Amino acid sequence: MRDDRARDVYAGARSEELAEPLLPRWFVLLALTAVPVALGVAVWAFVVFGPDDVPVAERRPPPAGDLATDVGQFNVGTSAPEPLTLEGCARYRGIQGAGSDADVARIDAAVSALCEVTVPEAVARRLQAFAAADGVIRFAQFQATGVDSTLDVSTDPPRVLLNARFARDDTESWWIAPLVAHDTTFLELDPTLAASALEAREAEAVICDRLEEDDRPSRACEDARALVDLLDPIRALEAAGFE
Repeated sequence: MRDDRARDVYAGARSEELAEPLLPRWFVLLALTAVPVALGVAVWAFVVFGPDDVPVAERRPPPAGDLATDVGQFNVGTSAPEPLTLEGCARYRGIQGAGSDADVARIDAAVSALCEVTVPEAVARRLQAFAAADGVIRFAQFQATGVDSTLDVSTDPPRVLLNARFARDDTESWWIAPLVAHDTTFLELDPTLAASALEAREAEAVICDRLEEDDRPSRACEDARALVDLLDPIRALEAAGFE
């Protein structure tokens, strides 16, 4: 995992909802807790925020609570979701976006890109289930700044939370599409299982391959391919804490 401590990974993100930094808030709260808890979090943060030599299977932690991928504490905006336009993309109509106008337009472009390629039947089925549930996609600030996205089923409708760095102008909007394919896998599969985590990464890698073309590569796509290409990805995921 890349080392995100050297700079603010949210710098340049266009989301107006997330202008207040997350880290100072949780740091102050943690400072008021007992020393052993703070030390435990510090050790955990070192692992989560670690450099590129962190094993690829550990770059998406196992679930925690209602989150399919543990991101620690997170900050999410309060703007009401709105249906995506998805012109010419009736199959995924019902999916909603939330955030600033620029955020929603970026999410709309990403989901529309999924309509431009043939996706595996299972991926299409989960995306359509997400649409039927009026699922929401929005940007959020994660305590675990290196994690790309997560599915949150604590809300009705369910929502896919994207790391706010994907709202930055120096990222490609299509990078979001494979993340949505990854997270909606857990509408059907148990996120605690290594087999489910692998299937989600396989879905992500397929969408990456079909959308990438000559554009700049996505680091999330590189991670997905690297995991899928391991000699024994299931064992690697189990070692990372999946069942």
